[in-house]
Amino acid sequence: MHYKKITLEDVIIEFHNNWLGKETVIVNGHVVSKKSSVWGAHHDFTLLENGHPMNYILTTKVNGEMQVLIDLRKNGKIIREDVAVGFGGRPKMPKNNFKKKGIELIRSYAIREGITELKKSLELSPKDAEIYFHLACAYSIEEEVINGFESLKMAVKYHLQNMEAILNEDMLAYLRMNEEFENFLNSGFTEYDKEKILSRDEES
Repeated sequence: MHYKKITLEDVIIEFHNNWLGKETVIVNGHVVSKKSSVWGAHHDFTLLENGHPMNYILTTKVNGEMQVLIDLRKNGKIIREDVAVGFGGRPKMPKNNFKKKGIELIRSYAIREGITELKKSLELSPKDAEIYFHLACAYSIEEEVINGFESLKMAVKYHLQNMEAILNEDMLAYLRMNEEFENFLNSGFTEYDKEKILSRDEES
């Protein structure tokens, strides 16, 4: 078995394979590609960065000395080349029961309790986009627009896989109704006018 972790600012890419040749690529804790290979494979995945899709290709290969190597390309440009992959398995991560419990509580509309559990889960998985997404759902139900927008901003920053959920999730309806949401959406969920939200809250 082989394992390698590559860190690129807010992106953590992990590669590992097993003795059967099954390769797995994980980005920020989420599986983005699985393939079987003997001499190497191409793993394609797309990440949103500042609201723009970036296409990645992680290529595995084996050199003449039977060393497993990785090349990593972003939008066609190579950003890591001939990265040696060492022997070993993926380190076991502590099970994040807080995340599961928090999501279940929020879906049952036990909102404050759910928020508490998800905040605990962030201590174990601070770059998990799904946790921030569900926090945004909770803050939307609680009509806390700024906390909701900030949670969505972090979800996108850490490459939320299902971006359409922001536009379709029923629990986010209150955030979408806010006048600043369109500007927030158009910025790729990176910018909004906090002062306008605060001033409208004071008026209402």
